[in-house]
Amino acid sequence: MFEPDLRPIWWLPTLGFFFFLAIELSMFAGPKVFDDPGVGRHLRTAEAILETGQIPRTDPLSFTKPNAPWFDFEWGFETTIGEIYRAGGLELVCAFTYALFATSVLGVYRIVLHSVLSPLAVIVYTGLAFLTLHLHFSVRPVLFTYLFMALIVEVWRRRAQPLRRDWLVLPVVFAFWANLHAGWLAALIFLVGSLVGRFLDRCLHRTDGEQAPLIPWIGLTLLCALATLLNPWGWALHRHVVLLATTYKSFALWDEYLPPNFGAPSMSAITVLFIVVVVFLARLSKRVPLWTWETILPVLFFLDEGLKAQRHVLLLVIVAATPVARDLEALLNTPWPAFVRDRLPFITELVEELGDRLTQFQARQRVAGGDVWLSFLAALVFTGLFLRTPMGRDLQVGQSVTLRLVAFLQDHPDRFHRPLTTTWNAGPLLWNMRPGFRVSIDDRGDFYGDDMIFSFVDMTKGSAGWREKLDAGNYDSLILDPYLQLNQLLHFLPEWKEVYRDDHAVVYWKDSN
Repeated sequence: MFEPDLRPIWWLPTLGFFFFLAIELSMFAGPKVFDDPGVGRHLRTAEAILETGQIPRTDPLSFTKPNAPWFDFEWGFETTIGEIYRAGGLELVCAFTYALFATSVLGVYRIVLHSVLSPLAVIVYTGLAFLTLHLHFSVRPVLFTYLFMALIVEVWRRRAQPLRRDWLVLPVVFAFWANLHAGWLAALIFLVGSLVGRFLDRCLHRTDGEQAPLIPWIGLTLLCALATLLNPWGWALHRHVVLLATTYKSFALWDEYLPPNFGAPSMSAITVLFIVVVVFLARLSKRVPLWTWETILPVLFFLDEGLKAQRHVLLLVIVAATPVARDLEALLNTPWPAFVRDRLPFITELVEELGDRLTQFQARQRVAGGDVWLSFLAALVFTGLFLRTPMGRDLQVGQSVTLRLVAFLQDHPDRFHRPLTTTWNAGPLLWNMRPGFRVSIDDRGDFYGDDMIFSFVDMTKGSAGWREKLDAGNYDSLILDPYLQLNQLLHFLPEWKEVYRDDHAVVYWKDSN
């Protein structure tokens, strides 16, 4: 909350603006936002949407399920990047992605900034959020979820009552969100969990109605939920998203759906450990602020989800920003031990004076209002510069598909009408071999279903029945990842001939002899 003796300063940027600048500058160090295998599929679908002027209702990408019903609930994202690509090519798509990601990190910074914390606590937590969110930094619709989730959490934490503009802005955000990515469901869960927790706090007399109102927030949450109906499928979208989140067992085969690895800690595991350790150590201090149920319930929910699938840790780091940063602040501000204060009075006084100055600096940071327009201006400047660099003109979609492989496939178009592809190379192939190329399978697990996904995995791993599954597919060619066990087994099948190999792909076709 703003200090009463300070007015908003429209021209002053916060330190978070320099996080934004750093992310924008990193674009010139060699962008890798097109490496994810799903990017090519999104770009190919975007091109199809712009060509036809229609949202795809049946599958235009595979030959194994041609014209099967397809629920493309991310069509809004694909249309957006399609228009951006049409305007400026892959370079502009890349610049847009960097600006979107940088804005999400700036959003997390602003969440903790307004919690009346020291600069050190704010910077440390924002750095943690940056490293965590960077795990999914690619041209994917989930980036909109991180941005909008940061907005929802900031609005909830900022004021006891929703502001007038929130009644307009948030429903509009949810309406757009429902056509961009399924993450809007997580935001509704956050709001509902916070409201249930606030109700418990009221019942336990830990807060009162003036400090923690319920009715306005219930009304705004319902309005946001109704706004998600503004999509091409109506309530069917909600049913599909719930099924997507609860029923598909094959999702466990994807790395991002695996639990965090605490044995050889990944960034998601480090984030969970940081949050748990900070909260535990803070509970040992008498100076730590008390967590209310409106804070506990959503944090516990997303912690539980994060322990099940590491991709949800990225939502946890946003939801837990304010309470964990406050606990971190309490740990950083632990009083000097008496023996240190007595023996080193000069140093302790110097540190305390520095702390007072930082407190004054942070008060001005909380009223700084230059982030929005300065970030927008910086994004425009860096985008213009990037579009004029050779680096922007050398972008390639997908690590697993090289220009050499594309040239080989294009030299033999009659050999690849029914290729066995993988979830790793299908997306890049759809983009680089457009428009006529179709794949056997790609990263849309909800479209292909558990049975087809598990059958594909068993075949490529050489499990029992792999030969029957290979024959049943009636493939005329195979484009495989080099590490797959199926590559070893194909040497026992004389009808399959290896015709191409590089570090990322091995290609076979049936020997005409």
